[in-house]
Amino acid sequence: MTDPVELRLVKLEELVAHQSTAIEDLSRQLADQWKLTQRLRDEYDQLTNRFEEVEEAALGSQQPQKPPHW
Repeated sequence: MTDPVELRLVKLEELVAHQSTAIEDLSRQLADQWKLTQRLRDEYDQLTNRFEEVEEAALGSQQPQKPPHW
C-alpha cells in the first residue's frame, strides 16, 4: 500500500499537470484572439478610409453650406 503522503503528492502532481495544460491552452487562445482583434482593427481602418474616400468623391468640390439664417 501507498502511504497518504505519497497519494497527496501524486494528486498534487496531477493537478499541476492539468493546470499547466490549461494555462498553455488559454495562452494560445489569447494569442489567437489578439491576432483576430488586430486583423479586425486593420479591416475597420481600411473600411473607414474607403468610406471617407467615397464620401469625398460623392461630395466632389461641394463644401457643406450653412443655412441662410446663419
